Amino acid sequence: MTDLAWISTAISNARPQAMGALLRYFRDLDAAEEAFQDACLRALKNWPKNGPPRDPAAWLIFVGRNSGIDAVRKRAKQAPMPEEDQISDLEDAEGDMAERLDGAHYRDDILRLLFICCHPDLPATQQIAVALRIVSGLTVKQIARAFLVGESAME
Repeated sequence: MTDLAWISTAISNARPQAMGALLRYFRDLDAAEEAFQDACLRALKNWPKNGPPRDPAAWLIFVGRNSGIDAVRKRAKQAPMPEEDQISDLEDAEGDMAERLDGAHYRDDILRLLFICCHPDLPATQQIAVALRIVSGLTVKQIARAFLVGESAME
């Protein structure tokens, strides 16, 4: 039950829920993806030895959140904070969008993740490709095959 095929399936099935929860927590897509990837690496190390968790999605969210917090703390120690008057714009577009979505009626993390991937500033084909990559976890090669184009065209 702890073979790599089962682990791969469990991670793939948990990806949308875990990514949505991590995005809601960190309010930064890059930080959420990094935290999820770190949680997946830890799952590949721990699950074969210790057995699978009862709820893989909850495990990935918990470990990813802790990993992301550690990364934020590490970055805070390494880089000094700039003076406030040196920062020209204190507003972050992703933060503003996350606040608007939090204030709206979208309480589902996966739905929120889909709305962020399908930002109206992106062309429709890019919205679909981003959603397939981030929410579904498809590789660039798989997305290119779905769009009937070469892999280099999707990068």
